Amino acid sequence: MSYRRGLSRLFLVVLAIGLAAAVSREPQTKEHGAQVEPSLSVRDGLAINGYDPVAYFSDYAAIRGEEALSVEFDGARILFAAPENRDRFLQDPDKYLPQFGGFSTFGMARGKLYSADPEVFDIIDGRLYLSRNEKVRELWQRNPSGYIDLAENNWRDLRAR
Repeated sequence: MSYRRGLSRLFLVVLAIGLAAAVSREPQTKEHGAQVEPSLSVRDGLAINGYDPVAYFSDYAAIRGEEALSVEFDGARILFAAPENRDRFLQDPDKYLPQFGGFSTFGMARGKLYSADPEVFDIIDGRLYLSRNEKVRELWQRNPSGYIDLAENNWRDLRAR
């Protein structure tokens, strides 16, 4: 293998690792390696990629919110599709926020912080769960209570670090 080809392959491997880390949203670290407590999956300052958390419950649909109807919560902006949704959220945020900070439920069951697609969701026992994609959603739906238990344990452990 030529020197140039070797460098090209090395560059591609480094690029792939960097992209995988950015997509997976692994926890950030503080100085000396201590974990930062994850709370909400945030992209471009928006929680749930700008989707209205209340609409999942009121309309059983993933509906994008509007900038004019935003609130700051836990270091992120949360957008709403209607003023009444914003008001409902402010009365009881925990009722509407996605479980595991909006990270993928199946990923959390495996101990990983993977981003989720806000359009791929389930509401089980009055709680919102997001999935990475439809295929992953199908996997965790084979044993939702088991995966939710695993995810809850991993989330609790991750937040306790």
